[in-house]
Amino acid sequence: MYKYAVLILLLISSFSLTANNDVLSLDRVDVGQVKFAFENDSNIYPDESEFNIDHFVLMSNDNGERWGILTITNQSSGRRELQAKHIMALFADGSRYSPVNFKQQFNGNETQSITLNFGENKFPILSVYTRN
Repeated sequence: MYKYAVLILLLISSFSLTANNDVLSLDRVDVGQVKFAFENDSNIYPDESEFNIDHFVLMSNDNGERWGILTITNQSSGRRELQAKHIMALFADGSRYSPVNFKQQFNGNETQSITLNFGENKFPILSVYTRN
């Protein structure tokens, strides 16, 4: 009986530790005025668009998931569709990735906050940007 009680406690504690790895935490990064000079030999850039990122907050968890809450403005007077290819994240190793596929409609001059998944990476996100 004692063996089973110990086994159950071990299973519960390991489940609790695993479940906590999924919880996102805010990444305290203030790089607004920093200009990074990572090489971009592969010429990886987001597609041109009329979207501007007003500000962003980055999040991650112990599993390496990288997320961002972005406040984005459609600078066009017409309706536009924001797609994953219009946004790019710069990671601390110099790599660049777009978020997991998504599409979001914006009215002319509309501002929205959206939460985007940038996948898993052992390096944190330093910046998120568009190309006008």
